[in-house]
Amino acid sequence: MANLSKKPNRLVHEKSPYLLQHAHNPVDWFPWGNEAFEIAEKEDKIILLSIGYSTCHWCHVMERESFEDVSTAELLNRDFVCIKLDREERPDIDKIYMDALHAMGTQGGWPLNMFLTPKREPILGGTYFPPENRYGKKSFREVLRLVSEAWKHQKEELLQAASELTIYLNDNERKTDPTTIPNSLTIKENFKRYVEVYDKEFFGFKTNSINKFPPSMALSFLLDYYLIEKDNRALEMAFNTAYAMKSGGIYDQIGGGICRYSTDHEWLVPHFEKMLYDNALFVETLANLYQITGESFFLDTLEEIISYVERDLSLESGGIASAEDADSEGEEGKFYLWKETEILSHISDSEVLGFWNVTEEGNFEHKNILHVYWQGKNPFQDGIQWKPGFKERLQKAKVTLLNVRNKRIRPLRDDKVLTSWNALWMRALLKSYDATENITYLEQTKRIYQFLLQHLIKEDGTVLRRYRDGEAKNLGTLPDYAEFVWVSLRLFQETGEASYYKTACLLFETIQKKFSSNMGPYFEASDENVDLIVRTIEGYDGVEPSGNSTLLHIIYFLHTLGYSKYSLEKKANEIFSYFFPEMSKNSLSYPSMISALQKFQSASKEVIVVYRNQSEETIQRIYKNLRKILIPGFVWLVLEETVAQSLEEELEILKERNAGNGIRYYVCQNFRCELPTETWEETFALIQK
Repeated sequence: MANLSKKPNRLVHEKSPYLLQHAHNPVDWFPWGNEAFEIAEKEDKIILLSIGYSTCHWCHVMERESFEDVSTAELLNRDFVCIKLDREERPDIDKIYMDALHAMGTQGGWPLNMFLTPKREPILGGTYFPPENRYGKKSFREVLRLVSEAWKHQKEELLQAASELTIYLNDNERKTDPTTIPNSLTIKENFKRYVEVYDKEFFGFKTNSINKFPPSMALSFLLDYYLIEKDNRALEMAFNTAYAMKSGGIYDQIGGGICRYSTDHEWLVPHFEKMLYDNALFVETLANLYQITGESFFLDTLEEIISYVERDLSLESGGIASAEDADSEGEEGKFYLWKETEILSHISDSEVLGFWNVTEEGNFEHKNILHVYWQGKNPFQDGIQWKPGFKERLQKAKVTLLNVRNKRIRPLRDDKVLTSWNALWMRALLKSYDATENITYLEQTKRIYQFLLQHLIKEDGTVLRRYRDGEAKNLGTLPDYAEFVWVSLRLFQETGEASYYKTACLLFETIQKKFSSNMGPYFEASDENVDLIVRTIEGYDGVEPSGNSTLLHIIYFLHTLGYSKYSLEKKANEIFSYFFPEMSKNSLSYPSMISALQKFQSASKEVIVVYRNQSEETIQRIYKNLRKILIPGFVWLVLEETVAQSLEEELEILKERNAGNGIRYYVCQNFRCELPTETWEETFALIQK
C-alpha cells in the first residue's frame, strides 16, 4: 500500500478508498474528469486509464511493483496523462473499456489498464503488467515505451484504429422481431446445460477451467425450475452446490460469509476478498432452499452470513459497506489462515478439529484453511446428519476462534455504500424474512432503505451511485435504479405501505425517461452521463443481476397487477427479443433473465387481500399464509381498504376491491379473477387449482 509520508497527488481529495490508496503514489494521477482530457489534448499525450477497486489483490500488486516505483512513475508522468478510476463507483465507464479489451481479443480482469486518445477512444490495453518480462507478458515499462513510440511515429494509424473500435462499440443496433422471443424451450435447454456442466464430484458447475465462482443466481433459477417442473435434479444440484460452498474454504467457517471465488474446483482455496453482492445473492438462495426443504443447515448458514454482515459490514451511518480485502499486512489470506499449534492452544475437541480438517502440514502454505470434508457424499440423497450436541460444541469453538482472530490486523474494509449492492442485500433480508419470519430482518431492511432514501435518492427520482464520508456522488446506473425499484416494491408487498409503491413508481418512470433505447432494452447509463463515448446495453448477469434482468422481474410484478401507465407486456417482449440470440447461445450467462422468463411462461397467479378494522395479529396471520406459497411468479398484496382504493387508478387489479365484512380475498389466474372469498381455506383451495 502507498507510503503516506510521500507527497500526495490529486487523488488525495477523493472519497473512493481505491483512489485514496493511490493518493501518495509518485504517479501524477488525475481522477476521471475533463481536466485530464483537456491536458492530454493540449500536450498531445496518450492517456493511461487504470481501473480497479480497493479489495483487488492484483491491483495492490501492480501498485507496489509499478505505481510506487519512482522510475516507472517518471515514464508515466513524462509521456502520459494518467487517470485512476474506481470501477465500483463508475461501472458504466469500466464496462465500455472492458468491452474494448474483449474486442481486442484479450481476456478481461482487474486491474484494467487502457490507453486512450485525448478524445477518450481506446487504443489498446491489458490487465496486470509485471515490472519485468514474465508470465508471458511484456514488462509494464516496455509496454509504456512501445506505446509512447507508436504515438510519436504512428499517431494517425492509432487514431484511425481507435475511431474504428469506438464505432464498433457503439454498434448495439440490431434487427429484432418482438414476436420472436425466448419461450419454454429456452428454459428447458438452459436446464439441460446446467445438467451437462454439473460437477458430480465437487458440486457446482464446470464453466471455468480453473476457478469456481458462487453461482447463486444459477441456483435460484434451478430452484424455480424445480418448483415449476418438479424435476428433482434441479433441487439436487442447488442443494448440493450450496452445501459444498458452505462447507468449503470459500466460506469463512469462523466468522461467516462467502469469498469472491475458489481458485480450484474443490471449493477449498478461495480468493479471500468478501463482496457484499456475493453474500446477498447467496443468502437469497439459502432462504429459498430453506423454504423448500426445511433443512436447518441452510437456515444456520443464512443466519451466520446475516450476522457477519451486521457485525463487520454495517456502518454507523446506516448503510452497508461494499467489501473486505483479501490482503492483510501485505499477504493474501493472512487474516483467515491458522497454524495447527495456534488452534490447539484454544481448541481441544478432537471431533471439531477433525470436522475442520486441521492438520500439522496444513493445506495452504503450511497453514490451514478451515473446511469441512464432504467429498464423496451426496448430501441431497444422504441427508445432513449431526451427532447430538455436536452443533453446540462447534458453535462454541467458532466463538472462541473468532475472538482470537479479532485480535489480528483486519483486512481493509471498503466502506463506501453502493446503491445496487445495498439493494441486493435488502432483497436478501426480505427473502430471509419470508423464510424465517424473523422481524429483525424486516427492521434491518427498513433501516438501510431509509439511509439510501435520505442520501442517494433525490426527490425528482434521480438515483446516485455511491455514498461515502458524507458525500453522495455519481449518477446511478441501470442496476442502481432497478434494484431500488425492486426492493421498494418488495417492501410495499411486505408492509402494505403505499409510500414504498410511490417511490418505486417515481424511479420506474425515471428509468423510462432516462434509460430507454430504440432497440427495446434499457441503456446501462442515464442520458445525463455526458462523459461516455458509448452508452452500452447489458443483459449479462455477471456478479450481480443485470439491470435489464431485474427490470423484467419488476415488469412482471407490475404487469400482473395491471399497472396502467405503460404497455409492460410489449416492453418485456422487446427486451426478451433483443437478448434472444445470447439467451439461446449462452444461456448460462443469463440466469436472472431466464428466471424472469420462467415467470412470464408460467400461468400467472395473484391474490389481493383487502381488509378493514382488523387486528395486527389477524393481518400477520394472512401474511404468514401467503409467504408459504412457493410458486415462482406468485404475486400477492395485503392492503388496508383505503390504500387499495387510493391505488386503483394505477393498478387495475385493485379496481372495485373492497373489504366486504372485514376481509376479502381476490384470487386471479391468467388474468381471470374468481369470486371473492372471505376465509383462507377457500382462498387456498382456489390457489391450488
